[in-house]
Amino acid sequence: MKQTAVESNPPDVVKANVIALVDAFERDVQIDHSSGPLVRLMTRLARHSQHDMEMCALALVQKQWPNAALAVLDVVESRYGSACSIDYHRAGAMRALGKLDESDALAKCALAADPTNLEAAIFLASNYRERGQLRAAAVVLHDYCQGAIARNETDNLLAALRFLSESVEIDIAAELCEAAIHSGLDDPRLIAESGKLALQLGEFELACARYKDILARMDRPHEMFSAQAISQTKKFTDPDDPDAALVFSALGAPGLSPTARASALFGCAKIYDDLGNFQAAAAALREANQIIHAERGWDEGEWSARVGRALQPELPRNEQGIDLNFVPIFIVGMPRSGTTLTAELLQKHPQVRSRGELNFMRQLDGYALSAPSQSRQDAVRHSAEIYATHLLRDDERFCFYIDKNPMNFLLLDLIFASFPSAKVICCTRSKGDVALSLWFQFFTSPLTNFCYSFCNIEQVINDYDRVMRFWMSRQAIHETSYERLVSDPQGETSRMLDFIGASDACDLTHGANDRRRVISTASIWQARQPIYTTSVAKYKRYIKWIPELEVFS
Repeated sequence: MKQTAVESNPPDVVKANVIALVDAFERDVQIDHSSGPLVRLMTRLARHSQHDMEMCALALVQKQWPNAALAVLDVVESRYGSACSIDYHRAGAMRALGKLDESDALAKCALAADPTNLEAAIFLASNYRERGQLRAAAVVLHDYCQGAIARNETDNLLAALRFLSESVEIDIAAELCEAAIHSGLDDPRLIAESGKLALQLGEFELACARYKDILARMDRPHEMFSAQAISQTKKFTDPDDPDAALVFSALGAPGLSPTARASALFGCAKIYDDLGNFQAAAAALREANQIIHAERGWDEGEWSARVGRALQPELPRNEQGIDLNFVPIFIVGMPRSGTTLTAELLQKHPQVRSRGELNFMRQLDGYALSAPSQSRQDAVRHSAEIYATHLLRDDERFCFYIDKNPMNFLLLDLIFASFPSAKVICCTRSKGDVALSLWFQFFTSPLTNFCYSFCNIEQVINDYDRVMRFWMSRQAIHETSYERLVSDPQGETSRMLDFIGASDACDLTHGANDRRRVISTASIWQARQPIYTTSVAKYKRYIKWIPELEVFS
């Protein structure tokens, strides 16, 4: 007969108990390499509840003891009977062992037994995502979200929606978000999520409406950066536009946090710039950048270390390569130098698909570098296989895939080591325009914390030039310029297509081949407009009010 689970301890006591049990096990393993440590762990666990034992198994997986975790879970099942929570924790152990099919099956069992289990849904979706199966992941979370909407579970719904959007399934997340709102769920966080997703999909009227709804309904709406978001939904041409007044009024809101004030100032600066009031825009930008620079700072030491790594190739070249049936294209450059425009132009070609800005190349570089010297060739090859999986995904196949993360210029060693056939396109732009454009942006990534100080911007631009000179002397890299892209888009696109090896059959009047174009970078508005030249030499209009720009002339 199965035992009845005893009442669990409070969470803080459980945590302390689990830490003590796992610490004792690890100390034991250091001096006894037999089965003794596991036997003694089981003896200690005999006094604990089912929940405590499952938490111990979870901690063992996290500490890289998956086989011990499985043994603990076997004891839990024999003592208390089967449970979906046991399947869920077994799934984690199987994933740690690299047995992904078994892990999937267990997670599916756990989710089938308890469809409300958010952890199991996200776990299964993350299993799929790790293998590039984003559509499969989307199906899992789509079904979960529909259930969460029916159950009015806003917190769990938001967590699942954010996982979906982080997995680049933004159109699906947006549809579910709208379905939730229309079903009667009107949590302000859900409204804000809808606005954010609409911005990324270029649905600017909907985004504006959602953020205005937040302004009307919340006590402290500016902490959600609603004013700045409204400023991104259109080009302002009328100083009496009521939406502009909404953004300007944010600065007078009581109790603004420094970050919220900075966000509102960035929004005001954008509107002033649209209206041609460069003096007011410059004043708003100066205050906004001072606030964020003081709050975030910038780790110059870490940056210098990354630049040093970029200038010291250490990885063996994977000359045989992996069996690719596509060409990876890396578009690099300073942020705000035209990388998004370059990708947008290239992916109008029917054989080209942009994957946006992928953010895990740095982790792969660390993995390859940490491998022993005799194993680095294998590590480079494995890194290439992982990366290729995330380029291909489980959708339509293309001949060329773009990663337009501009900061990949720091990772060219790994790129050329992993993919001998890779094509790298380097974007350049007037340094003054780059500096001003960076100063206009309120970024979220800590990698861009240099953008709030012109001294730091100057250092990063100089380091970028140094790194690119180094690599362009060693590899075939195509250099394009923002100025050429906007003055002769057809000609420059043809030259880039020739460089990557695509047939020159690209009609720039047609949209990109994406089902719905997702733009999640600072170019949300600009990249969806017709190509224009008004941003060329724009910094010269601001030198009077921002004399620091002189150094970039």
